Amino acid sequence: MKQAPSRIVPLLIERIWGRSDLSESGWIDTARTLASQPIGEAWLTDVRCRLENGEALGAMMKRCDHGQPVPPLLAKLLFTAAPLSVQVHPTDAAARAAGTFASGKDEAWHVLETAPEASVWIGLRQRVTRGTLRAAAEDGSVLALLRQHAVRLGETILIPAGTVHAIGAGVVLLEVQDPVDITYRLYDYGRLRPLQLEAALAVADLGPSRAVVDPAPGTAVSRRTLARAKRFVLERCEVAAGFTLKPDGSRYHILVALAAGATLDGEPLPPAAAVFVPATGRAARVAGEPGSAVALLHSGPGPSPCLLAGRAARPSRQADWPPA
Repeated sequence: MKQAPSRIVPLLIERIWGRSDLSESGWIDTARTLASQPIGEAWLTDVRCRLENGEALGAMMKRCDHGQPVPPLLAKLLFTAAPLSVQVHPTDAAARAAGTFASGKDEAWHVLETAPEASVWIGLRQRVTRGTLRAAAEDGSVLALLRQHAVRLGETILIPAGTVHAIGAGVVLLEVQDPVDITYRLYDYGRLRPLQLEAALAVADLGPSRAVVDPAPGTAVSRRTLARAKRFVLERCEVAAGFTLKPDGSRYHILVALAAGATLDGEPLPPAAAVFVPATGRAARVAGEPGSAVALLHSGPGPSPCLLAGRAARPSRQADWPPA
């Protein structure tokens, strides 16, 4: 018998820049928060995540999807009450040279909530020398070298590996990335955490920013590819008309509710609820109220061929890396 889609219990990660009010935010189940601890991340696809039936996600993947024990992408929710460090992730070439990582790390951010003045910094404004970047990291002026972007609800930002970047306070993001948990910090606002300045300088892209900002899709767009990297795709699907996700064995999918009002096989999906659909699993029917939408995450290389619906089955334009 084919495996039914399964709700994922997020793995909550304490961060110094996280929020302590998530029990009131509507994004995380109150019963699963850690009292008074600042939660910065909720991991949705780590092998340590549990499904609602108690089974580990990694164990189900190994059992259902051709023995694959590790998800090809990592999805997280980020909750920021303070700014994250100025940081960078290695490219594929740097990862190969180091010999310790399977790949570099591209990532994409989809904005779920934002304070009025919230910003992110997404790459260098113009080409700089390694010495200039080092000096700015050491004297705390590094943000002045970066492209500041005022965050807008519903937009998506694709961050290629090697991009020096920072996330400010006051946002909730759905982050999709390669499953490589490696970050090099250049600057951390004087917080007593280690920096990896030499490693960061070695992998940083010193040219002008190559980040791609994709505006929030209009309500007339029922399906849209928001970001496409080398090893993952992030799509957004309106649910009012309904669609069926019918796995064909080529890839597994993660569904994430982006707002209230979506249902899975007739059962409500609260905001930020994540669902694992095995590559060889049972079909899932997604529907809901007008204006509700879900994110569809998978390994690509293009839009998923597994959606069966009328107009929702045709993807709209997309943000690509590298650019098409």
